[in-house]
Amino acid sequence: MKRTKTRTITAAAGMLGVTLAFAGTASAQPAAPPAASDEPFGRPGTGQILPPAPDEDTMFSIPDWIGNGSAVTASVIETLPIAVTVGCQGGGSVQVHVGGLAPADFTVQCPVDSVGVGSVDIPTRPGRDFQFTVHTSDPSIHWGINALQIRPTH
Repeated sequence: MKRTKTRTITAAAGMLGVTLAFAGTASAQPAAPPAASDEPFGRPGTGQILPPAPDEDTMFSIPDWIGNGSAVTASVIETLPIAVTVGCQGGGSVQVHVGGLAPADFTVQCPVDSVGVGSVDIPTRPGRDFQFTVHTSDPSIHWGINALQIRPTH
């Protein structure tokens, strides 16, 4: 018997909230502005910086976002590590923060004419709710993110 899973993530950037369901649908709706935030917010892009991860263990995938943004996940299998990959383009760089009990941070350089890619593997740990935050050095930088659980190979 094959087990089915339902996962939902919420991606938000400044005043724009995007809810993505893993059935392949997406909707955008205005959200209340963050209190006392001077940081510019991003918006959905129309391209594809990273191809979506085709794996059944994909937690979420955002193919193209412009400027700062973040995503939140819940209901992740606690016994599996996760891999986070970010690609970006447009000049400058992006700072990526994965929040949780043992946070991870990395930087990706964003070439003007190609896609720069960086990734981090996060080991198994308790407390499997994560917030993924991407801060861009320029509000016009496009980026994409894939997060997936890593199953052991047999």
